[in-house]
Amino acid sequence: MEYSSPTTLTELLSARAQRHPDKLALIFKDRQWSYAGFQREVDRIAQGFIRIGVKRGDRIAFVLPNCSEFLFAVFAVTQIGAVFVPLNPQYTAEEAEYVLHHSEASIVLTSPGLLPLIDSVREKLPDLKQVIVTGADEPSGALSWNKFLSGVSDAALSVPIAPEDLASITYTSGTTDRPKGVMLSQYAYAFAPRMRAEGLGWNEDDRVLCVLPLFHVNALCHTCIAMLSAGGSIVLTEKFSASRFWDEVREHASTTSSIMRTIPQILLSLPEKADDGDNPLRLVVTLLSPEMHARFEERFNLKAVPSYSLTEDILSVIGPGNMPKEKLGSCGVPLAPEVHTVAIHDEAGHALPVGEAGEIVKQSPTVMKGYYKNPEATAKALNNGWLYTGDLGYLDADGYLYFVDRVKDLVRRGDENISSEEVERVLNSHPQVAESAVIAVADPIRGEEVKAYIVLKSPATPKSVPPESIWNFCKPHLAAFKLPRYLEYRSELPKTPSSKVQKNILRDESKKPSAKAFDRLRH
Repeated sequence: MEYSSPTTLTELLSARAQRHPDKLALIFKDRQWSYAGFQREVDRIAQGFIRIGVKRGDRIAFVLPNCSEFLFAVFAVTQIGAVFVPLNPQYTAEEAEYVLHHSEASIVLTSPGLLPLIDSVREKLPDLKQVIVTGADEPSGALSWNKFLSGVSDAALSVPIAPEDLASITYTSGTTDRPKGVMLSQYAYAFAPRMRAEGLGWNEDDRVLCVLPLFHVNALCHTCIAMLSAGGSIVLTEKFSASRFWDEVREHASTTSSIMRTIPQILLSLPEKADDGDNPLRLVVTLLSPEMHARFEERFNLKAVPSYSLTEDILSVIGPGNMPKEKLGSCGVPLAPEVHTVAIHDEAGHALPVGEAGEIVKQSPTVMKGYYKNPEATAKALNNGWLYTGDLGYLDADGYLYFVDRVKDLVRRGDENISSEEVERVLNSHPQVAESAVIAVADPIRGEEVKAYIVLKSPATPKSVPPESIWNFCKPHLAAFKLPRYLEYRSELPKTPSSKVQKNILRDESKKPSAKAFDRLRH
């Protein structure tokens, strides 16, 4: 395989630091770093890891909230040929133990607030040699950040790194089974974010506001590394805050951001202000329904660009800057089309024609190397040169990709295929619905029927928002066969630590009769 430069994160950062060392690279809280300053922090941390005995291939786990140390450590770890393993800081002790044990992490980098989580499982981790804690204090049984870096050189290390070397093991959310460790190469991190930045038209004058958690590829790859590859600036926040979002945008003159679809919904739900459109954001990356897309752009005076990617392949599908209005609802077209192919396959692995829905499959130089210590899952996902994503979608005649649903979340009612996501999108647009989850339940006549779990916004109750009002609201927006037959109110939905709904739990619950469920045909 031929690789385009840069081929590693070390090459990406050093090229930018040499080109404009004094340019602002990162803002976090009340601190700022130039590209040269960013590089010095990375070099110091890399030297610190070498000093405590970290070797090529060692796993270094990050159990951290959003912070500058997270970004520096990503570049430091990959600079010395080690492998970073980002964990969700909201993990329970059991979940953290599984990932740390499965990944064979020898070092854990964490924060004072998360150290008790690591201490609670430490005795069960035979591979764990050292815990490093951000901050000045020296915790018992751990190494403080200050001591870790005390006296180390900021001289650049020269460690030979190949593009195909393993850079990270990132664990999936585990909505159906134990989390799987996705292995990504050095080249994936050097190439995919750069293509993302070029596709979005990001440049040295841009500032990206990062409000998503860094343990996700969206924040780390598509937002932060992508902006560094463009030579612009990162404004990193600890977490998303609806009340502070626009103040942060204006305070830092942020020109762009990448946000999950729940964030635009939250922002649109805020009381309208006369100056909503008076902000420096020119572009946000988010996938919205056509109606919400138009509302978001108009209200906040910016351009919204759709996107599709996944942990197993971080090379994106992106809406082009001149995307026609009639393409709204699509995810866009593949970046780097000369090396990146997206197709639609049926259950037998055969290519499907334009407009016909099937499983989204991909080929690209950034596809994962496999699932760590899981050859069965790897063989299922990587088959005949294709990555099988588990997502359902279709392509139009112009090559635009349309996401329909997760394959396993499709409801097959008689001869009709129903997207749970489409039904959820309609339900979530109800003014009194906070969120919903749609699953398939067994039916003796149709094979499967649609069941919806509803969480109402406070102070609404099932009495104030009865099932009839939900069904009547949906009727103008959904074909009759897509209307949920069963409706059940919940105070909350079961979720993974990364806030993905655990539909497998709902499916298991639905196998037993529930007196709480309303049947549209019998109500």
